This record gives sequence, C-alpha cells and structure tokens, in this order.
Amino acid sequence: MNLRSMRLGPSLCILVLAAGLAGPALAETTEIRFFIPGASDEVSQKTLPGFIADFEAKNPDIKVKVEGVGWDEAFQKLSTDFIAGRAADVVYIGTRNVAELSMMGAIQPVDGLVDAATLGRIPETLRQAAQFGGKQMAVPMAFSTQALYYRTDLIPTPPKTWDELVATAKSVMEKNPGMYGYATSAAAHVTLVSQFLNFVYQNGGEAFDSSGETRINSPEAVAALQFYVDLFQKDKVVPNPLELNREQHPPLFAQGKIAMMVSGPWGKSIMGLPPDNKTVPYAVAPLPCGKACKGEQVSDSLAISAKSAHPEAAGKFVAYLLQPEVHAKWDDQRGLVPLLAEEEQMDTFRTPFWQTFIAMK
Repeated sequence: MNLRSMRLGPSLCILVLAAGLAGPALAETTEIRFFIPGASDEVSQKTLPGFIADFEAKNPDIKVKVEGVGWDEAFQKLSTDFIAGRAADVVYIGTRNVAELSMMGAIQPVDGLVDAATLGRIPETLRQAAQFGGKQMAVPMAFSTQALYYRTDLIPTPPKTWDELVATAKSVMEKNPGMYGYATSAAAHVTLVSQFLNFVYQNGGEAFDSSGETRINSPEAVAALQFYVDLFQKDKVVPNPLELNREQHPPLFAQGKIAMMVSGPWGKSIMGLPPDNKTVPYAVAPLPCGKACKGEQVSDSLAISAKSAHPEAAGKFVAYLLQPEVHAKWDDQRGLVPLLAEEEQMDTFRTPFWQTFIAMK
C-alpha cells in the first residue's frame, strides 16, 4: 500500500497526533522528610534553603521537606515520632544518641544506602562513634571543638590557666563597670553538660571509665564542679548561670555584657560579627588549662529512619551533604570545625580563627 495515499480516519489521526506530542513520561517525584533541630532558627533559615535547592536541582526526582524543633525538645520529639512510626526519613541527631536509637530499632544501617566513597572520607574515630553492633548506623555530619572568645580591646593576652582566667575576668570588671568578665551556663538545657565537661577534662577527670561506669563523682570532677560554682558564688565574675544556656552567651558577648566566653565556631555565626569588627573586636584562643589542657569534642550525625519508605533517596541526600565542597559550605555557614580532611586545606579554614579550633581537635 502507498502510505502517502493512505487515508486515515478521524479517530486514528487524533491518536497518531497525541502520540507524537506526548514525549517521554515524566519521572515520579519522591518526597523525603529531613528532621533537623533548630530548623526555624536564624542560621538555619538563612542556610538550609540553599542546600535543599541545590540538591533538588541535581536530583530532580527527589524533593526534600525540612522539619524540626528546638534542640532542647529534639530527642523527645524524635523518640515519640519513632515509636509512632511517623519519623522523618533523614534525622539529624547527636551522635551520643546513636546507640539508644539503634537499640530501639528506630534507625537502620547506612551501609549500602550511602556510598562507600562518602563514608571513607569521614575520619575513622568519628565514623566509629556512629557505629553500633558492628554496623554503621549513622553518618557523622558535624564536628566541633571549643575555644575561648575574648575581647581584644580589653584583654591584650588571653588567660592560659584557670587562675589567669579568674584574674583576667576580675581585671576587666574593675575597669569596665556593668560588664562581666566571663560567662558560664547552668540552665536546664541540653548544652549544660557540654559546658561543664570542659572543666572536668581540664582537671584530669572523665565522664566514664573504660568499663562504661560513670566517673562524674570522682574527686577530679567534684573539684571541677566546685571551681565552676565558685566562678559565680565566690569570684563573682559571671552572671547567674542558672539563667543562661550556651546559646545565650554569644548575644551577651556581642552586646558588650561579657568579655570572655567558651564557644565553638558557631559562636561567630550566632553573633553575625567577624573578629575584626569595630564594636566588639575579638579573637579566639585555646581553652585555659587546669591540670591538663583539654576540651570536649562533640559531633552530630545523620541517620535514616528504619521505617523510611524511601531509604535510597534518603541515602542520596545524606551522601550529597557529605561532598567536600558542599560540606565545607555547611561547616563555614553554620560555624562548625571542618569534618573532612579535604576541608582543612581550603582557604576558608586557613584563617587564625579556624586554625585555633582545628588545633583543639
């Protein structure tokens, strides 16, 4: 039959035309939920949208919905959601919670969901901290040390010992009425333990011994607690610790109400001020030493819910956040010590500010 002379019926013509215009079928979009404490705070509101948009542009078949509550409510919220079977696909947790959530059956191993190359970039000690039962139950995402922030216009030389810390704080207060020399925290908040443990470690103490037994009542820890209390009751160089948590120190520093504080690099992010600003110029120094020169190191991790309906998509999102260029932006914007070795070589982290925190690792 001559195709040029073949006459088609109206219905067949419509079908042929429709087939020609339809094109390839659109891929189905998968939505995953990402739970991160502090999702509504100022830093998260400024930084998270950019990461989500970039991931979605590179993975057009996956959409990410961000959820979260404050850090002080986060673990309770997650526990409730896990028990109810409604937890987010990807959850941002304190690495300290990996064992508990693993025993609950709330999270699943990430091996096979997050590629081996991504996992291999993470320092082994941090990777091991997120393991349980011989399996990689989470992926370390954030790592931080702490340092002493001090006003360079008021303190020419930062204190290097506990005695110097008290003496410097008193000197500042004598010359600057209305300003406290230092700040500590004792409010009922998740960050309280973090602040206090610095002093325990500096005094030669530890939180747990090698067998897992608590050592918080050891003579070294008790003496550290006494020093912590004396800063307020005896030396009177800090505002009332019961009214403060760690996140409230940077605003007080930026407002000129305290001259020194202990914080991670996130303190700079919270203040929104570079060290060389004209109003409250500052620098960071290693933590003052007690019997030892030590400080707490903390990390947070990303885990995938055991009941996630989209574990593969969740794994892709986790892997994306751990790419060196992406993670460097995450650490810089959110005020975290570089987690990956590749980051430490980038110009962003080769400043005196960042090098102080890196040296505390």
